[in-house]
Amino acid sequence: MSIPSSLARAQAWDLFSHMRYIAHPDPDVRLYTTMIRACASPVSPTFSSEPERALDLWTEMVFDHQLTPTTGAYNAIILACAKSGRKQYVAEAFRLAKEMMDSHRDSEGRMLYKPDRQTFAALLEGAKRVGDLARSRWILAEMVRLSEEDEHGDLEIDSHIMMHVFHAYASYTPPFKRSLAKMQDDPSGPQPEDQVFPVQEDSSQALRQAEMPLAGSSPAFLQAPPQSRIEVLAEAKTLFERVVSDESGSSSERFGGVEVTPKLVSAYLSVFYRHDSLENCRHVFTSIFERFGLERTPRVLVEALNRCAFASKSERSTSLDFGKQLMAEWMQLENGPARVDPRLVEKAHILYIRLLSQ
Repeated sequence: MSIPSSLARAQAWDLFSHMRYIAHPDPDVRLYTTMIRACASPVSPTFSSEPERALDLWTEMVFDHQLTPTTGAYNAIILACAKSGRKQYVAEAFRLAKEMMDSHRDSEGRMLYKPDRQTFAALLEGAKRVGDLARSRWILAEMVRLSEEDEHGDLEIDSHIMMHVFHAYASYTPPFKRSLAKMQDDPSGPQPEDQVFPVQEDSSQALRQAEMPLAGSSPAFLQAPPQSRIEVLAEAKTLFERVVSDESGSSSERFGGVEVTPKLVSAYLSVFYRHDSLENCRHVFTSIFERFGLERTPRVLVEALNRCAFASKSERSTSLDFGKQLMAEWMQLENGPARVDPRLVEKAHILYIRLLSQ
């Protein structure tokens, strides 16, 4: 099921159906987990996942066959629901996570199913797709807390996790509630580092409202989610600089396992594409790759072209100049020795045509 081929996927489902109804009617948990996991990554670009089919398989496994799910099975069904991007299924993903961690405990109240990196990554996948920054921030804080405990050594925060977090900042729509906005001249307000990183045991009111299904006390951000685009950018910048600082330091740092890669930088840039002006986006785009000595990948260029193609009328001059610069760099990649994904080639030219036709 890991082969990105529609033919291979169809054959796998045919074999699974044949086995269930003819050869072997009682699949085990491992096979159910594999098929549920397949629902989280269909070949068709139309759908991000197939939550309905995944939930049918889950019901058949847990209720019809009375099989005991594993942590991997829970991770698979949570991911299948979360990747759909639909609020009802994202809510179901968080409900399943709550069931996993709260409904299965031993006589002393300890969790029988401990969340791992895949569990939190799946929850972040759902939170970012619905723009739920409060949940994303709380998940990150919880991972920081658990990763510092010896029994949760497999929860080290990596680049994949931080990509989800920055995507959550990019998809977030600030509500700007004046009653939650902090006055700049307030001397008792949290300092820049405290605004982002968990340093206290009691969760803030805003994060409690997110209904994160993790029981017990946990560290939390000291302020409510950002109330304006400026606050979103400021918080994302502070978080990224902390990641860079920890990455260049010792592995004992909270973000010591995060490697600054083109994919991570692209996720960070997506925050600027959504919340900042095109002129500032161009400045950050130009400087950040030089800062870390990274090459711009085809996907990075396509995402920047997308920002130019959908720029506002007031940014017309900047978008044309920046877009031409990006397209010149793109043509070097397209005509180079390395193979470029045909879908990205098509998308790049479509975006450039749109940019020129505005």
